[in-house]
Amino acid sequence: MRMTYIVHAARTGRNQPWNTLLRLVAALAAALVLLVAAFIGLVVVLPLLFIGGIALHFYIRRKLRQAQSKADDGVIDAEYTVIERRE
Repeated sequence: MRMTYIVHAARTGRNQPWNTLLRLVAALAAALVLLVAAFIGLVVVLPLLFIGGIALHFYIRRKLRQAQSKADDGVIDAEYTVIERRE
């Protein structure tokens, strides 16, 4: 009975503080990576998306105005073919 206790204590007793510390460091590193990724996403990527969306809005609005101004002259630009009916 005493032998089992000594073996069990030797397995867990000496390395347990290092294992706990190693797990804590790994968890803190993972949390830091997630925090940095979220920060970059909010501070860098989100404003770039907003600026791109606003620029796209003005670009599409300008293209639509150009297309409407070309269509307002009343001329239809097309080629016609007259097919005569043979009887």
